[in-house]
Order: sequence, then C-alpha cells, then structure tokens
Amino acid sequence: MLRENVCLAALCAGVLGCGSGQPDDRARLRLQAVADPVEAQAYRELVAAFEQEHPQVTVEFVPVARHAEHVARMATAFAGGQPPDLFLINFRRWGQFLDAGVLQPLGPLLAQAGEFRPQDFYAPSLEAFTVQGELLCMPQNISSLVVYWNRTLFRQFGVAPPTADWSWKDFHDAARDLTRDIDGDGRKDVFGLDLEPSIVRLAPFIWQAGGDLVDNLQQPRRFALRNTEAVIGLMFLKRLKTAVGVMPTQSARRAEGPDARFMRGGLGMTLNSRRFTASLRGVPDLDWDVAPLPRYRQAATVLHADAYCLARASRQQAAAAQFVRFATGPTGQTLLAASGRIVAVRRSVARSPAFLDSGKRPDSAQVFLDAVPIMRRTPIVPVWYEVETRINPLIEEWMFEPPRRGRQEPNAGLGDGFRLVQMIEAAAGPLLAAESP
Repeated sequence: MLRENVCLAALCAGVLGCGSGQPDDRARLRLQAVADPVEAQAYRELVAAFEQEHPQVTVEFVPVARHAEHVARMATAFAGGQPPDLFLINFRRWGQFLDAGVLQPLGPLLAQAGEFRPQDFYAPSLEAFTVQGELLCMPQNISSLVVYWNRTLFRQFGVAPPTADWSWKDFHDAARDLTRDIDGDGRKDVFGLDLEPSIVRLAPFIWQAGGDLVDNLQQPRRFALRNTEAVIGLMFLKRLKTAVGVMPTQSARRAEGPDARFMRGGLGMTLNSRRFTASLRGVPDLDWDVAPLPRYRQAATVLHADAYCLARASRQQAAAAQFVRFATGPTGQTLLAASGRIVAVRRSVARSPAFLDSGKRPDSAQVFLDAVPIMRRTPIVPVWYEVETRINPLIEEWMFEPPRRGRQEPNAGLGDGFRLVQMIEAAAGPLLAAESP
C-alpha cells in the first residue's frame, strides 16, 4: 500500500501536474492497435478493468482495421509529432520505428517498478523486442502458425483428423479428400485448404524442408532461398493449389477470403495465428479445432508476437508504464487470454484455465504452448516491413498461376520455385544489402 501511494504521488507530481488547479488532473493515454470488432471489445474490457483499478488514468483506445493502415497512421503521427502514447505492433512491423529512434525503452521502466521478471514470460517474444540487450517494447502474446480445421467436414467426408505428429503427406491427403463438388455441377463447393499467400505463411515450410529465409538472422545481407531445400518448402503449398486443386482460384478467394470461407463452413483447413480464435468463437454451430503444422524433415513454426511500444514523445510515460504493467500482469493477461485473443506471454496465465479451459474452443489449446520450443522468427531490421510489402504480392501472383516447368525437371517443377526466388531477390535484395554496415 505504501509503495502504491508513493507511486501515485510521483505520478501526480512528475506527470499529472496536480498543483495546476485544473478541474480534471487525470493522466490521459491514447492506445492504438489493429483490432476487428471482436478484438476491439476485448481491449475495451482490458481498458475498463485498468481504469477501475487506476481511476487516476484514462485510456482512449483507437482501433484500426488493417495493419497497413496502422503502420501508415503511426508513421504520419510520429512525423507530425503527435503519436499515441502507446501502440501495439507485431515485431515484423516495428523496425522502421526502431530505426527512427522514436521509442522510449519500456524494459527499464518496468524494471524500476520491481515487478518485472523476465523468467515469468516466454523468451521468444521478449527476444523479438530486445535490441542490444535492452527490452524496447513489452510483448503481450506469443502465438504460432497453426492449422484451424473444420471438425464437421472431416467427419462428413471420413477424413482422419490431424494428429500431433502428422506429416506433409497427411496434410496433403486431408486437403485433397476435403475438396468436394457436393452438388455435382462441376464446380467445387468445399475446398480443403486456403491461406494468405505471404512469406510469413511460407516460412515454416521452408524451415521444415531444411532451408533458411536469410543468410544471417541477426544481420541479414540477402535471402538464402537459392537451394533445393528452401525451394521444396516454397513449392509444397503451391503444388497443393496447382497440381491437387485444393484451394479456390485467385478471383474466388479475393471475393471471399480464407477467414470468411472457413467461418461459413466452406473450407476444411486454414492457417492462422491465435487471433483468429476470438472471431471463431462468435460463429454459432461451427465445430472447429486447432492442430500443429504438419512436419517434414524437422518441426518448425513461425512466431507471432505483438508488443506495447511507448512513444518517446509521450508526456505520460509513467502512466503508460503503469498500463503496460497491468496489461501484461496476471489480471490483464487473464482478461485477454479468456477472450480468445492471445496466447498469454506470461507463463502462469498461459498454463491456467483462462487459456486452457476445455469449455471454450479450441479444445486443443495446448497446441499453441507445445509450439513454443520450435518457434523461429523473421529478422528484426528496419526494412523488413517494406520487404514483406514488396514480396507478398509477388508470392500471391506466383501461388495462383500455373507452374512453369523447367526442361530438365518435368515432374519436380522446382524451376518454378527458383523463379519465385529470383523475383524475391530482385524486389527486396537491395533493401537487405543496404542494412549491412
């Protein structure tokens, strides 16, 4: 109690201006994050719980629909000198703000309160926001790429459900057997698989085949995709589309994306992170669960982690740190974990009923925790978001066009994968090279 009073007094004197004579001297924070309506409700409940416990602070939550808009707004706000006090961002998209020097490191502020112990949190997420030994932003979650699967369709078509150690072949066969023309009109009504065609979706398959994304994770100079292992990983999902026909056409998926198709029951499997869970829980009569990614030569998945970042220009840094402590503390983590939005980065909450409760879907929530030891990540460099922005459209076009087979490999078709590698290098290679000293 004494420490709380001391903290409040310091906050009041140093940040709030208690002697100013203003009728309302509460600290006012602005928090911006990507959130759909379901996610936004979860964050508003978090804010309400914080404000109830800390009435001297008011938090304005600003939801943004898409990541591209979120990053653009943040860049504009920082350029104009009016950034939000706090913002949530994925580690793949925060590099440009790191490079600009506009962030106030949160690690030291949290440590000063004496309530932050790194061992209480999952290391991969902390490492993704640590630069030169200093924690700059405080992660709220640790997710991985998993398979969301429609239990009803698997049962209806007699397809064996996913297992903890299923293989690429098992995944291939399930996607094929789930793809159906139900009414016999010559058009597929149910597809076995659909996903966002992007480097973050392809990366686990590259790693599983024994390849790497870049030459050096810490200081990448170039992509490292010019080898058979990496190209086998690239080609696995494309072959499911072009050779097996388990995915919708490009025009069809642009009319109805994989999330929407899965939610209406027209898709057997899709790949996504934990955030999809919050939306699926609101879909009545949809019987679904999650499974690990299928395995090939080695097990691997990709890290998905978001963190609270504090603007150096914020005038409410003490209050902002107080909110982050709450949001990543037991109460805040329990609220967001129970909503379905996150895999809590705080170990004790991730292992608690708030996350693992079998009364709430997915039944196999343990899958997310089992994936932590095999998580890998993309590089943390200022240009990585721009790299993804350049190469993801190329990946989408490549994924949905017929393969161009090389003369020497009419069956393997690896030449088509090497062609994508060349396009990726041409589009993004100079950016990575420019990062090197």
